[in-house]
Amino acid sequence: MVDLSAFQELIEQFIALFDRMIPLEQSKLEVVSHNQVERLEEIIKKEQAEIMTLRGLDQKRERMQADLGWKDLTFQEILKQLPEEQRPKVKQLFDELASRVTAFRSVTESSKTMMEVNLHTINQILAKHAGGAQTYGEDGTVKAGPAHFTDRRI
Repeated sequence: MVDLSAFQELIEQFIALFDRMIPLEQSKLEVVSHNQVERLEEIIKKEQAEIMTLRGLDQKRERMQADLGWKDLTFQEILKQLPEEQRPKVKQLFDELASRVTAFRSVTESSKTMMEVNLHTINQILAKHAGGAQTYGEDGTVKAGPAHFTDRRI
């Protein structure tokens, strides 16, 4: 029987990380909806630190899986390889982690959509006030704004 205590602890660290990241992402959604740019910058700095932690944990997971002979296996494939008596605890951890990741993705998608809407609104305002000035499209390309009436020659 393989000692999975270190691997289980690593999965618990992932769960704890997402437990910290989900509220950050929810805060980001709230400040974006209220146009609080300074608070958004603070949240993004905290989020960047957590993303670095995530990268470190993921590298550790990859090394650990390779050491256990599970290189490039999904969690479901790992479960199939475990002895029957070890499966319930590991499956519970995998399910908890999957739940946190799903919640995180949902909130992230909502805040991304909100930021895209705000960016579109800003571009509309800029185009309206700048006359024929250039603005940016959703894909980052430069778009010429409509010519202002006073920009025409007679």
